[in-house]
Amino acid sequence: MCLGVPARVEEVRGITAIADFGGIKREILVGVKDLQPGDLVMVHAGMAIGKLTEEAVIENLMVYKELFVAESLMRGESEESAKRTAEKEIEKILEELGVEKPMIKETEDVRTAEQVETPIPPNAFKRRYRASLSDTDYLQVMHYTNYLRYCERAQQELLDSIGFGYAKLIHQHGLFIPTVETSIRLKGPIRLDNEFEVAVWVEEIGRKHIRFKNVIRNLTSNKIVAEATTIAVCTDISLMEGMELPAELVEKLRPYMEGAK
Repeated sequence: MCLGVPARVEEVRGITAIADFGGIKREILVGVKDLQPGDLVMVHAGMAIGKLTEEAVIENLMVYKELFVAESLMRGESEESAKRTAEKEIEKILEELGVEKPMIKETEDVRTAEQVETPIPPNAFKRRYRASLSDTDYLQVMHYTNYLRYCERAQQELLDSIGFGYAKLIHQHGLFIPTVETSIRLKGPIRLDNEFEVAVWVEEIGRKHIRFKNVIRNLTSNKIVAEATTIAVCTDISLMEGMELPAELVEKLRPYMEGAK
């Protein structure tokens, strides 16, 4: 799964630009109109796919803050220490991007978050997996990035099950549906050899986008350990132009829409 990363444009060179990712400068492709030095952009797969406001940058980084905190908590760090470390990292990135530092909100109490579960609709697509050694860190706990990887895997298996795997989208329709935005809340660990179930359903379908919802339950502890939301946008295979979703794909996804019977 590719995450969108905020950056500030330093220089525009036609179809490429130099972007500053909080102190790290890289050349990127230009995928938006009227890009100017100083613009804040969302970069996905090495391409600027949209302009951002400072508020949107802050919201995007708050997702990373929650991931930093959750990972530290699972490694045994105290909640207070995890929050302080995450806030310092976010503040540093904002400063290097030239975004005014906001009043960073306290991360929601993990115990409270564990008590509130998103109901899984009966029509959700579900897949079971087992945590392997390669999924885990030195404490044999699943690394937070792998929660997102399994969410994407379940989404791809849903698309495969309705006859719209990536190979068909690319080779028959000339389309691709890359992830442009994701958020995740971690609520508990998955350990080596734990079995877990990933449920995925569709919260929204637009003309050019799909918003997926994922819930991961650790079947060994029988607890929900993660909830994620992913937005995928339909593009041509060059990732240069937004395209409408195929009508047949939309129709086949409708049984997995939230609220569908």
